[in-house]
Amino acid sequence: MRYALGMKHRLVLASVLLGGLIGLLVIMHRSPTWTSVHAGTYTVGSREGRPQDPAFRTVDVQAFAIMRYPVTVGEFVRYLRQTRPQPPFESTQIQRHGHGYRATVRRREPVAFVTFADAEAYAQWASRRQHGTLRLPTADEWEIAARAGSPATRYPWGWAPPEGRAHFNADHPIPVGRYPPNPWGLYDMAGNVAEWCLPDGPAHDWAFALGGSWAERDPTFLRVYQRVQFPRTYRDADVGFRLVRTSR
Repeated sequence: MRYALGMKHRLVLASVLLGGLIGLLVIMHRSPTWTSVHAGTYTVGSREGRPQDPAFRTVDVQAFAIMRYPVTVGEFVRYLRQTRPQPPFESTQIQRHGHGYRATVRRREPVAFVTFADAEAYAQWASRRQHGTLRLPTADEWEIAARAGSPATRYPWGWAPPEGRAHFNADHPIPVGRYPPNPWGLYDMAGNVAEWCLPDGPAHDWAFALGGSWAERDPTFLRVYQRVQFPRTYRDADVGFRLVRTSR
């Protein structure tokens, strides 16, 4: 028996097929440390109808590449040793050691206790070492990457509950990459540490952090569209960052 698809259903099917095609193209442009995202039109926001959720909408983005893992303690220690920022940086993860710095936790843990300005300073340093401009992602870029081009999924892996798929409701962070990546090869896009993102529009004294962290008791905060505002000076164990790279 044949059934005629209504216009709404045809549009949804077309979106799903387009998302799958974009996902295939992105997988073909993956490196050990970066995943390339093609310029195009994507969807962000929630279709779940909750009044507190951001509206579902389409956005146009330019091509960018995003780190497959959050910046780790070991990578941040290397930055500190080479730049020796003033005032000196210290946290429960990283301490001064003679004239340098040393990690006091596992070096593959995601770095935390970083303000928005700390993350931007790291990005400027990293830009001088690599081809292209490195910066924090916008919230839209981060969500597109977390969703792996899918038009409406709740989590980086789809719709299944996050238990066993992300590190949350825990006592501390864990080394990056312990859980499977999303379809674009990105790890820790839900849980472990929330990640600083650029705010939309003009500069503010706050910024978004997305992805939720190890400390979340409510898995709602792990949803890809859940944007939490923090003061740019916020510095604690639950917020870290990853970078995107664009052409100069």
